[in-house]
Formats: sequence, structure tokens, C-alpha cells
Amino acid sequence: MKAMKIAAPPRLLSKLATGIHGFDELSHGGLTRNRTSLLMGGPGSGKTVFALQTLVNAVRARQEPGIFVAFEETTRQIIANAACFNWGLPALAKDKLFFLEAQLSPEVVQSGEFDLSGMLIMLKAKKQEMGARWIVFDGIDVLLTLLQNPVAEMREIYRIRDWLADNEMNAIVTAKIEDGTSAVVNYGFMQFMMDCVIRLSRRMEHGISLHRLQITKYRGSDFVAGEY
Repeated sequence: MKAMKIAAPPRLLSKLATGIHGFDELSHGGLTRNRTSLLMGGPGSGKTVFALQTLVNAVRARQEPGIFVAFEETTRQIIANAACFNWGLPALAKDKLFFLEAQLSPEVVQSGEFDLSGMLIMLKAKKQEMGARWIVFDGIDVLLTLLQNPVAEMREIYRIRDWLADNEMNAIVTAKIEDGTSAVVNYGFMQFMMDCVIRLSRRMEHGISLHRLQITKYRGSDFVAGEY
């Protein structure tokens, strides 16, 4: 009689705490190591703050440097907007956090010759130089909307996905959603490509502005469902 083979228990995903109170509990540990998470929400819902706070906490708690690629705001605007949190961004930006201003004019993007290859080559060199473990692509919808071509949009998103897979980084991508929907503006396909999808919202209820968070997808992991 052949011995019965007992399947090994599934390996738990290695997660990194974001340091954001409440989210780490809902996600059962934070964000998965070396995978990509999508933060989607309307204007003022907290996407940039969530992503930036995760980077700051990674530096403070584990000495993990990070890169912040901004497609919408300038570095000066980001640091000024975050001043009220007392994170000490100017000091961190000297050697622990690198901010890249990636705003492009519509004329450059729509010329037909634009792609992210050059920027990604530079980011790889910066990652190696500073030993970065985290990267944020903030406001990717701004860039993709300028492309005005669904094929080109998918091409650039896949380019980023492949780059992240090759470079083994903890990544966060932020994108806007249309008010009252869960669809990312113009390219809902992004949700199918990401390992974790987090929806943020801000709306008025009884005259009070409330922020809400919901994890809508977490590949390979359990999480607390529902809106909080």
C-alpha cells in the first residue's frame, strides 16, 4: 500500500505593516511584500496621503527607503500639503525618500513617441543607488488620460507591471475613480492586474464630511470585507 501524501499547508503571504492604524487590522497585516496595490478614490479621498504615509512609516519603522513618482503634483506641493502631519519630509527627502516630478505636457504625450521606458531606466538606477524598497506611482490616471488611446494606456500599465516584477519592490499605484462608481477613470482593467485594490471615498452625510475605506480585492489573502 502506498503511503498517503498529505499536502503541505498553504504558505502565508509575507506582509509589511503600513503603520496606518485600522488599515493594518482590516488587511490582516498590511500590504504584501514585493507586490502592487491600487489605491482608487475621488479627489480629496486621501490617496496621496495614504501612499505617502506608508512610505514615511516604512522609513521610520524598518529603515526602508522609498521613491515617490508624482504625475500630478510637484515635490514642493506634496511637501507643503503634508507639513501639517509633522512627518519631517524635508529631512527624509535628503537620503531616504526620493521625489520624482513626472508631469508631462499633452503635446509631448500625444506626439506618439512617448513611453515610460526612459523614466523606468532612471528609476532603476535610483533604486539601486539608495537601496529603495518602496515605490509609489501617484496619479497615474493623469498620464494615461493624456495618451487618449486605450491600447497605449494598457501598454504603459503593463510596462510598469513588468518593471515592478523585475525589480521586486513594494509598490502602490493611485488613480481617480468617477464619483459614485467603483470604476477607475477610462481603464477599469487596472483592477484586474493589481494584487490588492483599496477604495477610498469622501462624502457628506448629515452635513458631515466622512472618509471611508474598503478593501475590494486582496489576491492570496483574507481580509475584513465591508466599508469602514
